[in-house]
Amino acid sequence: MPVFELALTGQALLFLIIIGVFLATGQATIFHPLTIYLGFHALVFVIRPLLICVFNFDHEFVYMGIRPDPQLLVRVLAVSSLGLIVFAVASVGLGWCQPQFQTHTPAPFIQKQRQALLLLALTLLPVIAYSIRAGQTDFAVEERGGTYVTTGASGYTIEAQLMAGPLICAMLAVTRFNRWALLILVPYVAYRAYAGMSRWSFVLLFVALGLMYTWQTRRKWLPLWLMVCMLPIFPLFKVIGEDRVLVKELITGEYDPSLRNHTEPGMSATERFRAKYDGPDFANFDFLTYVVANVPERTGMYTHGVQYLQLFTEPIPRKLWPGKPAGAPVATFNLNAYGNFLGRTVSLVGDGWMSGGWLGVAITMALAGVLLGLAHRWFWRHSQNNMVALIYLVGLAMLPQWFRDGGISISKFLFWNLSPLIMWIGLTWMLGNRSLPGYSVWLPVNSRIRFLYPEAETKPAEASAPDANPTRSLTS
Repeated sequence: MPVFELALTGQALLFLIIIGVFLATGQATIFHPLTIYLGFHALVFVIRPLLICVFNFDHEFVYMGIRPDPQLLVRVLAVSSLGLIVFAVASVGLGWCQPQFQTHTPAPFIQKQRQALLLLALTLLPVIAYSIRAGQTDFAVEERGGTYVTTGASGYTIEAQLMAGPLICAMLAVTRFNRWALLILVPYVAYRAYAGMSRWSFVLLFVALGLMYTWQTRRKWLPLWLMVCMLPIFPLFKVIGEDRVLVKELITGEYDPSLRNHTEPGMSATERFRAKYDGPDFANFDFLTYVVANVPERTGMYTHGVQYLQLFTEPIPRKLWPGKPAGAPVATFNLNAYGNFLGRTVSLVGDGWMSGGWLGVAITMALAGVLLGLAHRWFWRHSQNNMVALIYLVGLAMLPQWFRDGGISISKFLFWNLSPLIMWIGLTWMLGNRSLPGYSVWLPVNSRIRFLYPEAETKPAEASAPDANPTRSLTS
């Protein structure tokens, strides 16, 4: 058996062993971050290399300008397996808890929460509408050294429309997925398909809704009927990815199917299959191959994690800092200098490899596993709290984006998806009976308490008393 096929068999066996151990621990639920990572790993690091092996998928290799040999492919399989093992150990170990619901039904949303959500929606709706308009009329990007930067409206203006997703999720959670409330999804998905931008936003919204419904019905796994209902989302995701203006042209009557026919007469079934499915979607194995092939052999260095310094520069609008670096503030190397990596993502594993090779993968995946494991334990300790559950589940739905992109992109997604929920909590507190911190002191027997008034209201005789002390409120 050729070396790549043998390594791919070992990759699949390791994947199944980890699933078996995960189930045996009693920690496995749909709410565990390892469950999400296993799904991602299966898609891009097991199924994708299988397609490369069986159907000779090579579109992305040709696009990036590399010709990987079997030894390189085996090395990439090993890198992805290391990432899986480390993440599994860290997330399960630090997230260990009793995954049991404390109540048979979730706590209902109180009237103040409903009022606060309505007020928040009315407040953010004009912001979202303005963002949508700016995205259609003033959206422009420029490629600088392999990184796209906005040159029209600011990134804040363009991406503010992403707040619509968590608002919809919150509304459906409050109404317990009332059939009439579900109609709000129709215009949202229609617009996202029409705009052709941020296609991940509606996919991850449906993932978040599925997680929320599963939590509300006190299940630990998505019901089968729900998974079947969610399947049409992924073909839509693929179609929009291949042609961002497809829906818009169908509505305006400008659609020309002859321009999008990638098959030719006389092609075999295998060739038609490759022409249809061999693309950049879910091709992170191919991208990781490019990263491993070039770092550090051709780059001559690792990044040592300095790319994460972009967390401190990214929030600054480019209009306020015209010379802001495109990407990390500390320059290391540009992957586009060794081929064509434009529009591709390194993945979380690849980001670790760029930071420090095998050790970088271990550290990066361990830190991610620890962070998400602690979040998982926090969720189960407060699983009866509807606001805690909503924040965690919306964040959990964002994880595929982090696993796919690597780097700091997850911070921007979390900002736009969690900030409306945090504002909702704040508004609920303001509308309700606010709790303020209180302090208590044990006083000895026969203690005397002296009440002091503001100096402006103090009588002159009292103010001149020799024992007056405005800095003390208790005497004994």
